[in-house]
Amino acid sequence: MRLINTSTGQFEEFIGRNIPKYAILSHTWEGGEVSLKDVENGIHQNKEGWKKIAKTCELAARDGLGYAWVDTCCIDKSSSAELTEAINSMYRWYQRAEVCYAFLSDLPASRHLDDTLRNCRWFTRGWTLQELIAPEHVLFFDQEWNNRGSKRALAEQLSCITEIGVLVLRGQYPLHMIAVAQKMSWASFRETTRTEDTAYCLLGIFDVNMPLLYGEEENAFRRLQEEIIKSTADLSIFAWTLPFPISERRTLCVMLAESPAAFSKCGSLAQLPLPDRTEFSISNTGVKTRAQVLWQSIPGKKTYSYVLPLDCVSPAGEALGVRLRKVGPDQFLREDTCTLVKCENGSSNPPREIYLLTRPLQPLFDQSLRNIPANLLIPWTRTHALQIELLLEMHIYDAWPWGRFDNEDQVFFVTGNRQSDSCILRLNGVFNFPFDEYYVGCSFDCMLYAVGWANATPGHLQCSLFEYRPYAERVNELKSRISDWDHDSAHVLGLLAYHQVPKSAGVAKKIPGSSKSALLSFTPRLVSDPTICHKDFWRIEFSCRVYETAELPLIDQGEWTVE
Repeated sequence: MRLINTSTGQFEEFIGRNIPKYAILSHTWEGGEVSLKDVENGIHQNKEGWKKIAKTCELAARDGLGYAWVDTCCIDKSSSAELTEAINSMYRWYQRAEVCYAFLSDLPASRHLDDTLRNCRWFTRGWTLQELIAPEHVLFFDQEWNNRGSKRALAEQLSCITEIGVLVLRGQYPLHMIAVAQKMSWASFRETTRTEDTAYCLLGIFDVNMPLLYGEEENAFRRLQEEIIKSTADLSIFAWTLPFPISERRTLCVMLAESPAAFSKCGSLAQLPLPDRTEFSISNTGVKTRAQVLWQSIPGKKTYSYVLPLDCVSPAGEALGVRLRKVGPDQFLREDTCTLVKCENGSSNPPREIYLLTRPLQPLFDQSLRNIPANLLIPWTRTHALQIELLLEMHIYDAWPWGRFDNEDQVFFVTGNRQSDSCILRLNGVFNFPFDEYYVGCSFDCMLYAVGWANATPGHLQCSLFEYRPYAERVNELKSRISDWDHDSAHVLGLLAYHQVPKSAGVAKKIPGSSKSALLSFTPRLVSDPTICHKDFWRIEFSCRVYETAELPLIDQGEWTVE
């Protein structure tokens, strides 16, 4: 750390924690700032910025401090290594300073603070955020270097300007207890000269470190978010929102925000008191996690949308989440980037490993597109599909492979490897049939196997519907073995044939207290729907009919055809 000796005006370097007490300057950069090179060349005293440095040293000496630090001249910006170290250390340098002098060059000396403080440029700059929060003692000076008050004394006024809590400003509430989204909101209206500094100025706020790559522009903020995810399991990092769009079309977006401005509405969000933290990791696909995803019923349909709870609550105490859309095997994009949704009336599911995509899907779309219309993207992520059309009385108990089943469209899909075109469903249903003046319920618990649905040729698709319980042990044993082979259709057919899994066209159940039986059956149809898949695909439609038991038609029983 390079410090200015307040007695001699000379620079001295210190390493590690063996650093003397020092004062530090916070200010906004203007024309004529003094660099280290200017000092070394002896031209520093001719520049306008030298006045701030000299005054800082004067104030520090008056306060009994032998050293001072000023960012313009105490960092060798020609050295990328030194610049990286300085920016990654800057929050701690401000935090460890005995006092911070905040010089507001546009604060009039003769005006009352209530009228002028809010308008100071200092409150709009990115770097001054950490310079406000990190030091315990901050003194504010106007353009004539009059002391206008301390951070502690002005805490309530500063809180109104910055939307940072009074307890945080007074150092009585630790930063790690505050939701990531709320901390991001503090920077949402601040600006930096260089795009990359929008991210770099927040490193200390989130207690992370990362290399500086000037020239990467907006990518720096993506890297910052990834570093935050690596160090904390706070899901509120996904709580950003965008302004309402002109178009009402459903759009999809990557999970990470483009800038702190997207968190402008998160200032009032709070962490859940004791959330169940979930492990995260960054992969080449996106954020890998076992965070629980909720299913919320879609009005007027028997399908569900996906919602990711964010472990944060609104001022009214409502748990919040974001809507997701499955776009690949266990892969999700953000949907509805304009709002957060309430996590209510949702069905919980066992945590599964999923990927929250942080980069655009390549090479399908122009990488400059951030919001992609769902009706354009979704069909092209499915090279082949199998849609399940259930009766109102039926619901899906479980689906395998879950990663390639979309609950919203009720579709199994493959994204390239058509050999993985096999799937399994466990289906439940209760049908109420009228008899005289009352209804009699008849329940079904069935397994549906479908293999070869990537081929549109009639006869290639093989399906079976049979009762679960008589074959439960066999089904459960086969589940893991089929999964090990990634549902490869040729291997699945071999297993089904070898283990004598029935190939049946339907399931018949006796209706209690009557002479009738119900027959649940299915019909595969080749259909075209460009909103589901860009190719023709199979749709399995179910029907349930009542017969006199003596007149019940024979259910087709076949054998699995293994090529």
